[in-house]
Amino acid sequence: MKSARLPGLLFFLFSLFTFSQCKKNKTDPPLPPETITGAMTFGCKVNGKVFVPEDGNGKPGLFVEYPYLGNGPDGGFHLNIPAFNYQSSPKRGVSIVTDSLLLFEGVSYYFEDSIGSAKAFYLEEANNGLVVYHKLKSDTGSLFITRHDQVNKILSGTFSFSGTNDNGAKVYVTEGRFDIRY
Repeated sequence: MKSARLPGLLFFLFSLFTFSQCKKNKTDPPLPPETITGAMTFGCKVNGKVFVPEDGNGKPGLFVEYPYLGNGPDGGFHLNIPAFNYQSSPKRGVSIVTDSLLLFEGVSYYFEDSIGSAKAFYLEEANNGLVVYHKLKSDTGSLFITRHDQVNKILSGTFSFSGTNDNGAKVYVTEGRFDIRY
C-alpha cells in the first residue's frame, strides 16, 4: 500500500515544483537609453516604476515644441514636452516646460515656478479629472541639458524632481531622460 502512494506523491511534488516556476512576473518596460541623436525618446521612473509615453486614443504619447516667441514680455524660448501614457490605467503623464528660457548644453536648471525657469509636473488621471503634482519650493528637482544642437533642432537631457499635489501627497520622479527633435 505504501509503494502505491509513492508515485502519486512524487507526481504531486513534481507538479507543484513545475507549476510554481511558471508564474510570470510582470516587469516594467526598460527605460530608453540616454542618447543625443534626436531619437524622440522619453522615460523616467515615477515612485520607482518605469514610465514611458505611449500613443493612444488618437493622441501622441510624446509631443514636443520649442518655439521662440519674440522679445516681448511673454517672449523668449518656451519648451513644452508633455509625455503621456494613454495605454495605462490610470492615464499618467510627465511634463517638462520652460518659460522664456534659452537652454544651453552642459548646464543644469533648477525647476522653479517663475519666468525664465524650467518647470516639471506629474499628472495622473483620477475619478474626478487629473491630479497634478507640482514641484513646490520645498520639493527638489533639476534639468540637465546634455546636448542642444540648434541647427538640427536636437535637445537631449536628464531630469529628476519631487512633486506635491493639492492634498499634500508626494511623487518622486527619478532617472528621467529625453532625446527629442523640436
